[in-house]
Formats: sequence, C-alpha cells, structure tokens
Amino acid sequence: MKRTKEELLKTVREHGGETPDDFTVALLEDITDSFEEFDVDALVQKEQELADMTKQRDELQTKYDTLHKSYADRFVIKDDDGKGEPEKKEPEVTKETYDSIF
Repeated sequence: MKRTKEELLKTVREHGGETPDDFTVALLEDITDSFEEFDVDALVQKEQELADMTKQRDELQTKYDTLHKSYADRFVIKDDDGKGEPEKKEPEVTKETYDSIF
C-alpha cells in the first residue's frame, strides 16, 4: 500500500511513542529528507520539461509563421515598390461576334 509522507510520519511517531529512541528519530529524519528530495527532483524535472516544451512551441511557431507568409505570398502580387498590395486587374472583355461563335 502506498502512503503519503504525512501517513508515514504519523505511523513512525505512533510507533515511537512519547519518547522516541534514536532509531525512530533517525527514521523520521530520513523519511522527511527523502520526500523533500523527491519534491525537489520532481520540480527540477518539471521545469526542464517546461523549458523543452517552450522551445518546441517557439520552433513550431517560427515554422508556422514562415509557412503562413510563404502561402500568403503565393496569392499576393507585389507592386514594383514592394508594398505587397495586390494589383487590380481589369477583366479582359472580348467582343464576340456572331461569326466568331460559329
């Protein structure tokens, strides 16, 4: 059965009674130190994971921005001055005659 830090400490204190011996005190200290070490290790690991995920997110955002820009550029015709405004093209109107249709 898994127990929490508090449950373990309570059990050891109950076993030690009113005047715990040196072994009980050492055991209480070891349990406390072990759990604190796990807490610190877990925190360091979580911080590293967060840093890795942030780095991956930034890399993906950069790739997305690049792809988004290149995709948008495909549909925008740039002027000579490079402002990126699309040129307005007038539709070509061809006059069809009766002879050209048949």
